[in-house]
Amino acid sequence: MTARYYAPHLSDDDSCELGGGEFHHLTRVMRAGIGDRIVLFDGRGNAAECKITGLTKICASLQILERRSEPPEVVRHVVLATAIPKADRFRWLVEKATELGVSRLIPLQTTRSVTEPGSNKLDKMRVTVIEACKQSGRDRLMTIDAVTDWKAFLSEASGIGKIFVAHPGGTPVAEAREMTQRDRAIVLTVGPEGGFTESEIEQAVAAGGRRVSLGSNILRTETAAIALAALCLLSAPFLGSGPGSAPTLNDSET
Repeated sequence: MTARYYAPHLSDDDSCELGGGEFHHLTRVMRAGIGDRIVLFDGRGNAAECKITGLTKICASLQILERRSEPPEVVRHVVLATAIPKADRFRWLVEKATELGVSRLIPLQTTRSVTEPGSNKLDKMRVTVIEACKQSGRDRLMTIDAVTDWKAFLSEASGIGKIFVAHPGGTPVAEAREMTQRDRAIVLTVGPEGGFTESEIEQAVAAGGRRVSLGSNILRTETAAIALAALCLLSAPFLGSGPGSAPTLNDSET
């Protein structure tokens, strides 16, 4: 796989430059040289295959050889609203959600939440999104919202799409056929380790949410979140529907 670099201001011209941290990675880590080919992506669904034509101490000059843009219709808009797991499990959740193709992640503050990441932590998670896009071949960044209160989230969620709430007493997830309907956005909601309170569940149902169960085993927050996202994004009807729509294993991971 050709090495990929994040260029949020990808030029429309036939040539461009790459500087900053991505340039450092290109030259100091990857040891790239003139004539090598790389891929730039802007995080908004656009990418370009480029050839390195020049190197200075601060930037690389690139010739754009080929462009591609992700058609809007291949994007499955899945929003993941989840309480935040402790320590590095949040980073794992962000990384895997990005690889799967989740469009937006909303960190939730609920009654039983045990952690609330600050702005610095969320900024680090946004860097994780970029790294996961580089690794997975995804050209569109997953957005991460500020931490959102449960009631504030519900007031917005019904306007986004169908809400599904992970809950042991819900409908078996395999029976929730509308989770795989591609024609509308869906919102997947996962509570903290102690679960949602009954009041929060009632509020979600009142907002149009549907409770879905992932089985009898007790799952950690990040496991439930990724399981729900995978069930929605890797459903058989949508595999291979467009560039970046179906993740594949790297050769080194098989």
